[in-house]
Amino acid sequence: MTRITIAILLAAFLAGCAIKPTHDSLRDHALPRLVPVRDFVANTSYNGHYRISPDGTRLAWKAVAGTREEIFVRSLDQENARSLGFDSQGYDFRWAQDSRRLLFIRDAGGNENFHLFRVDVDAPERGPVDITPLDNVRVGIQQIIRDDPQHILITHNARDKAVFDLYRLDIDSGVMERIYRNEGRVTRLVTDREGRLRGRVRQQDGRRYLELPDAGSKAWRELIHWDEDDDVRVLKFTADGQAIHLLSNRGRDKIALVRLDTTTGQETVVYADPRVDLSFVQIDSRTLAPALAYSHPDYPHVEALDPALARSLAVFRDQGPVGIYVTSADDAGRYATVSVNDDRTVSFYLLDRHNGERLLLGRDVSQEFADALGRMRPISFTARDGLQLHGYLTLPPVSARPLPMVLLVHGGPFVRDIWQYNRRAQFLANRGYAVLQVNYRGSSGYGRAFMDAAMGEFAGRMHHDLVDGVKWAVSQGIADPQRVAIMGRSYGGYATLVGMTMTPGVFACGVDTAGPADLESLTRDFPVYWQPFMHRWKKTVGDPADPGDRDRMQARSPINYVDQVQGPLLIIQGANDVRVKLDQSDRMVEALREAGKPVDYLVLTGEGHRIRHWKNRLRVYRETEDFLASCLGGRSSGFDYYQLGSWLF
Repeated sequence: MTRITIAILLAAFLAGCAIKPTHDSLRDHALPRLVPVRDFVANTSYNGHYRISPDGTRLAWKAVAGTREEIFVRSLDQENARSLGFDSQGYDFRWAQDSRRLLFIRDAGGNENFHLFRVDVDAPERGPVDITPLDNVRVGIQQIIRDDPQHILITHNARDKAVFDLYRLDIDSGVMERIYRNEGRVTRLVTDREGRLRGRVRQQDGRRYLELPDAGSKAWRELIHWDEDDDVRVLKFTADGQAIHLLSNRGRDKIALVRLDTTTGQETVVYADPRVDLSFVQIDSRTLAPALAYSHPDYPHVEALDPALARSLAVFRDQGPVGIYVTSADDAGRYATVSVNDDRTVSFYLLDRHNGERLLLGRDVSQEFADALGRMRPISFTARDGLQLHGYLTLPPVSARPLPMVLLVHGGPFVRDIWQYNRRAQFLANRGYAVLQVNYRGSSGYGRAFMDAAMGEFAGRMHHDLVDGVKWAVSQGIADPQRVAIMGRSYGGYATLVGMTMTPGVFACGVDTAGPADLESLTRDFPVYWQPFMHRWKKTVGDPADPGDRDRMQARSPINYVDQVQGPLLIIQGANDVRVKLDQSDRMVEALREAGKPVDYLVLTGEGHRIRHWKNRLRVYRETEDFLASCLGGRSSGFDYYQLGSWLF
């Protein structure tokens, strides 16, 4: 009997094995149609990442061809779309300055040793070429050079794994010329579109210094400095070179856009959102003036600092709250690609800024089943110590209460959840669960004081915030207190392990993906090139070199509390993860099993900290829905025939 025959028979046998809900609020109530797992993670209608070429004549984007995610290109004035013919799943790309070649960064199986590849869109049969074939090296694109389509600036750590030098790279030959040797204290290099090194950020003795090259010598002069506790991000020099724009909370609580005079060092606030930090700012590549400032107080907010751009984007503000993101623009300033998202889907447009016309390029696959998804709304509540907390609640479209609930914890921890289409949240809501996302203290976006409130609070007040979120949902009649799961990736996985070991009475079960179990060994094993950026981590978590910190780190490591676990755990780990290494999950699972605690363990070969391949995402989602159905009483789609496809192909 052939493998295909066996597969067909197995598919027929397993068909119709969906698990019906058993929770009282779901069992006898009308639910939206059950969306198959494959539609969330392996939908052949997928398209996205649209980018206009610098000369404004071509579009490139990602879509599915057969069973692979590939890059497609077409001329702007012709319907001549074609695939470049290679697998590009999980990786972004950008146009080279010549508008003929694409550049993208890719690693091997999630090991984060990224190489730079080029592909010629006019000769795709040649395939992608690795133009930085260096062993055990991490490469990054520093700068696309405006007037030199033959070269770009890159950084890599071949000479010293702990630091990154700056190189000019010939993208045809792969020949590199080093133009800056990093002596180990420089964390950021500032370059312009002509490929010139214009500034650097140097770190020393708990401070960082923005320095400019001293004309006529090899020396550098200090412009300003700030403490490591400050959040200062250098953006771009102005066109006349008289100022530089920064995102900065130096001397203030919230991150604002400031203009820094390069002669006097005087700062002027250009734009600030009094409610929250600015998340990021886009600089116009032609004028080098700030164009868009983004913040996320509850719903997304974009402030158009260019009046002409404000008029162009007004056409997208006609249907309630949306996130509007300009994802690329041509050098002439005529065309831009724009992504517009709400909480259930994303639409992609080409905007002609000359006449205001917008062309719909595509929609995210979620638009096929948006009617079966929940609505996400901002929420807020007060933590037990009086701190105001914010987050988001996604509810399935059912009227019965209380619901089984999943507390979905973001990673980082120094990032945050925002209002947008969230695949995991919507997947869980479609299965019948209320989904709560809490921006616990230490999450970015809410100002310096909110970040500082997390210092020393791993498994302490950071976790109390999550538990207080559960109590809020129970008090509102939303969540069934006996049927709450905790789930997350990276720090969210750590929070899951903390929840199941240190507050076992709160959570019925947990799903941990790449969550650290031992904080001391986790920190010792971080990549060496992370060291310049470890200041906040060490203040929040601890330094293994300090005996007192080591004791505190062990006291906050879930692996030391497995005897307290009450409910079942599902632990998921990428085999090649360099951030949270396989050893973290191996040891946690071994300790749980030795203690006789229920745990399922899924190790994904060829994956790192992120799960990139559709077949592995399919497996993770399938195991998660079955696991939660047995624990919380929601529903599961059961066997998905794409599982056979992943086996066969």
